[in-house]
Parts: sequence; structure tokens; C-alpha cells
Amino acid sequence: MLNSVSLNSELLRLGQGDREDITAITNRLAARTKTVDVSVNTPRSSEQERALSSVNNLIEGVVEKMQEDMQAGKETCRRYLNACNPDQPDGPIDQRFQAQLIECTADDQKKIRRKLAQIIAQFERAERTFTPQW
Repeated sequence: MLNSVSLNSELLRLGQGDREDITAITNRLAARTKTVDVSVNTPRSSEQERALSSVNNLIEGVVEKMQEDMQAGKETCRRYLNACNPDQPDGPIDQRFQAQLIECTADDQKKIRRKLAQIIAQFERAERTFTPQW
């Protein structure tokens, strides 16, 4: 954004002194923005921390299960994903997973839903890639 200001063709209409001032200001602002480190932390209670850890362990378990039995693992992952969408489930729901998920923060629930959808998409791509098309 700041680079577009310093490279703007409108600057050519200004005098040399004004151009130098604008360039100096944009360079100074650009240098300041490069020193800023933004980190976003989700505040969680101890119960939410435990629930998130439990959910992550369940997800890791289903990924390991997929390596042994892809279909069973994929079905378990789908039940987990359905638990994330209780209003519009696309099949059966894993009640134990849902109980842990409900204790997580809303932000964590969204991230978990995206993570599960990505896992399913990756395995579906892997199935298409490695399934012979005879």
C-alpha cells in the first residue's frame, strides 16, 4: 500500500520538494510497519485448553486410523465433521467428539471444522490419485 503511494503517477505533478517529503514519509512508515510483529492469541480457560487438547488427540487418532484402514478412518473423520455441523449433519455424528468440541472456543470450533474438511479432501484426492482407472 505504501509502495503504491510512492510509485503513484500523481506524484509527478508535484514539485520536487513535495515528492521528496512524501517519499521520505512513506519510507519511514514502511520501515515502522516492518518492525511490527502481530500475533493473535485465543484466550482459553483451563477447561477449554483441555477440550482442545482432547479434540486434537482424537483428530490425530483418526489420521493414524486412516493409515491403517482408510475407509474406517474416513468415516470416523466424517462423523467428527458432522459433529461440527449439528444443525446440518451430513450423516451420523460422533457424540464423544461433539461433547469435547462444544467445550472449545467458537474460534477453535471453526478451525477444527476447517481442519477436518481439509483432511477429508486430502484423502479423497489421494483415493482418486491412487485408485486405478481401468
